[in-house]
Amino acid sequence: MITIRRANFKDAKDYAIILNTSWKDTYGSYISYKHIDKEFNIDDLIKGFKQHLNDLHLELYMIEYDEKVVGIVELGKPDIDDVYKNDMDGIGELRSFYIMKDYHNLGIGSKVEAFACKRLKELGYKICCIWVKKQNHNAIKFYKNRGFIKTQYTCEETSDGAPSFVMEKDLGSAK
Repeated sequence: MITIRRANFKDAKDYAIILNTSWKDTYGSYISYKHIDKEFNIDDLIKGFKQHLNDLHLELYMIEYDEKVVGIVELGKPDIDDVYKNDMDGIGELRSFYIMKDYHNLGIGSKVEAFACKRLKELGYKICCIWVKKQNHNAIKFYKNRGFIKTQYTCEETSDGAPSFVMEKDLGSAK
């Protein structure tokens, strides 16, 4: 059974482990582990977790499968660093969306994506955006299959050395 629930202070360690592990599993073939362990250091993520919970522009959810925390999804107003065009009014961002590798292909991602888009629509956003690494072919396919389209907005110079681009989905059709 899949459960999506708001994160609380007790989730800090699970959050940190999921981010660090998911980055290594997803991007480890083209982003160095050294960079990942620096930017997604488990102890630092635990310390910074409270800030995520207290950010009024974000909602952080924990994803459970059979009562085990297996992923996270963070959504809301785009971070100023993620702004990719002049008019961001009405655009909500799927900021972090990670499911542990052992729980891929179980329908969890589809359920969480639908939940996130519905929640962004409830918050008044008209478009959902997400930054995707150009080399992350699985994510690109996943989002395309759910109605996201690749935009012309790219960032070639990233701190991790992996170029990214934005995909968007019109929430007018989201249920």
